[in-house]
Amino acid sequence: MTSVAALPAELAELFDGELAPTVRRMGERPLGGGPVADEQAAARAAVWATLAETGVFDEVVDGTQAPGDLVRLGEAMGRALYRGPYLDTAAAVELITALDAHTDEVFADVLDAVADGAGAIALAPRAEGTDDPYDPSPLTTGDGPDGPWVSGRRRFVAFADAVDWLLVVGTDSTTEAEAGTGAGAGTVLALVRADDPGVTLRRHDDISRGDLHCVDLHRVPLYGGRPIGSGAPAEAAWHRALATLRVRHAATLTGQAQGALVLGVERAKSRVQFDQPLARHQSVAFTLAALSARITAVRSLVEETARGLDRDPHGPGSRLAVLQTLALAAGLVRDAAAQCLHLHGAHGMTEDADSQLYFRRAALDALLWGSPAQLWARAATLL
Repeated sequence: MTSVAALPAELAELFDGELAPTVRRMGERPLGGGPVADEQAAARAAVWATLAETGVFDEVVDGTQAPGDLVRLGEAMGRALYRGPYLDTAAAVELITALDAHTDEVFADVLDAVADGAGAIALAPRAEGTDDPYDPSPLTTGDGPDGPWVSGRRRFVAFADAVDWLLVVGTDSTTEAEAGTGAGAGTVLALVRADDPGVTLRRHDDISRGDLHCVDLHRVPLYGGRPIGSGAPAEAAWHRALATLRVRHAATLTGQAQGALVLGVERAKSRVQFDQPLARHQSVAFTLAALSARITAVRSLVEETARGLDRDPHGPGSRLAVLQTLALAAGLVRDAAAQCLHLHGAHGMTEDADSQLYFRRAALDALLWGSPAQLWARAATLL
């Protein structure tokens, strides 16, 4: 497992220390919906501020985050089941800088806000939950009296009600007659204000009780008066940013598997059956040992994939490794969470048990940036 000494002291305490149980619970939305409690909102803001204070966002904005740091931070967040717009914001920053939009003062101000912890961005590439984010869903764009606008629907947008901007990723479906200026822009990356009157949010009620939303955009003005990018350059930038995001997500899933394993081991040591702890039964001990070995293997793969992507971001080998890594991490976290829940017995399914948190989160998080079936299918095309 990752050494907490590799993280800044503030982050080690937050994700691996006494505050970790609080971080686990602050991501829970109320049963049946409803707003986040004031205490939860304050805790989320405090975590975001801590990330900013430790320079995490500066590294992302400056492009100086090393592959090892990327993996370590993702793992730590996963172990604590941290939920926040960090992954989306990091990917959005990479898109803005990759397309040189940061040379525009408006977008430069966005990056400054992110670096200071005063701004966050959510990604919106899918119209349906089954869509592969690699191929963004169609959007409608046009020009109005107030400048360019975008319309469309996006589902499973994380923290859409808590961020400052939405980065909508799509393919331009506007016809020449509709737009008046011509079609065929291909991939479009558009930044819009999350609180614009043309943005309507509806929270998805999912098994993980998370912060995923359906977003309807109706002629929403583009922030900065223009897209971040369009056409082939935007498509290439999106695929590159998505690859890095998937590596970050794979690290997070690996961390979740680590956290589930720790809980499972603790339970196996304390739960007594047949006059001895569960951990002394060979079948349980061997199962936990096999799971530990599997986590170590996937973690090594995530690290190597991060380094390979940093060395050769556009190579077919790197693209294949990213798909394989996320697919393996997704399968791992679901198996680890299920084993942890099994070892806890009926108690593990109660609201007081953290094992059910890992299980419910894994059910959704394993699919968030591509289901294993989608990932393996696309990987097969690269073999």
